Formats: sequence, structure tokens, C-alpha cells
Amino acid sequence: MRILAFGDSFVAGVGDPAHQGWLGRALAGRPEVTAYNLGVRGDTSADLLRRWATEAEARLSPDEPCGLVFAFGRNDAQVEAGRPRLSAAESLKTAHQLLRQGAARAPVLMVGPPPAEEPGLAARLEGLNEAFKALCVRLRTPYIDVLRPLAVSGTWLAEARAGDGAHPGAAGYQQMAELIAAHPAWRRFTGAEGIPA
Repeated sequence: MRILAFGDSFVAGVGDPAHQGWLGRALAGRPEVTAYNLGVRGDTSADLLRRWATEAEARLSPDEPCGLVFAFGRNDAQVEAGRPRLSAAESLKTAHQLLRQGAARAPVLMVGPPPAEEPGLAARLEGLNEAFKALCVRLRTPYIDVLRPLAVSGTWLAEARAGDGAHPGAAGYQQMAELIAAHPAWRRFTGAEGIPA
């Protein structure tokens, strides 16, 4: 199976000394899965919309099952020049386009944004998370909410605070990977339902 994961620096695994991020860790021990990490630092959902189809074209195969993962939101909500890079309405509209376009090519799954410590950004991410979740219900797209579990545990935010303020280290990514890998939607999506957790 091929998994193509599109997103930002959190998909790319920035800050992870092992350079695995959550994607590599969530698929550890799954040699039958070929993972394509297509995370780009700084990308918003609008950036993903511009690039995803071209990048997917070279990696999708008619001979193997393929799945598309979209994970974004943090850069959309990040303030630049006094305002979020994308409004909540723009993010939601773009997410809708990404998920609909993706689903026309292959099964799609969405992973929500991770938490942030700065109160304004945290509130915007909470709003986006809920809006993305509702959109995915409407589109019948599996959605994995990692925001609250990562915020409550404290590991992600503590490692981000000790690093560049945004990205965790190995333990934070490991925790996110474990949340995702254990989720029934991920197990169905990656064909892991028959594999012991």
C-alpha cells in the first residue's frame, strides 16, 4: 500500500532528532506500506491546494492501493502582519476543496492540527479543529482529532517550549503517532485492522 501524506512542518517532522515525525513512527513495523512524506514547512492549506495534485500524480499507482492523508491548520491560524494567514472561512473552504479533490483520486483521511501554547493561536486552532471535524462528518471523511489529547498530556507543549516554540521533539511526535496509529480510522485506512496493536 502507498500512503501520501500532505501537510506542513508537523507532517515533515521538524524538531524530531530521528527525522521520523509522526508519520514515520505511526507506520513503524509496517514494511508493506510505502509512505511518501509530503510535508513542507510553512505551508498553509492554500499552499497544499496548489501543489498536492501534481505531487500525487507521480506517486499514485493503479497497481497498488493508495491513500491520501491531509494534515494542516497551524500555519493557517498563525498570525502574520497582524492577522491570521488564512481566515477560518478560507481554511474551511480550502479544506473542503482538498478533501473533495483528494477523494476523487483515492481514499482520504484527515489529521487535525496539534496544539499551541499561545492563547490566541490556541483558540483559533480549537475553532479550526471543530470546524474541520464537522466538515469531515459532512463529507464522510475519517478525521483524527489530536489537539486535545496532546494539549492535555503536556509533553507536546513542553517539548515545543524547550525547542523553537512550535515543534516538539521525539517524545511529542511519538505520542502523536501512538494516538494516530491506535485510532480505528487509521487502522482501517492503512489496512492494519488485522494487525495486533
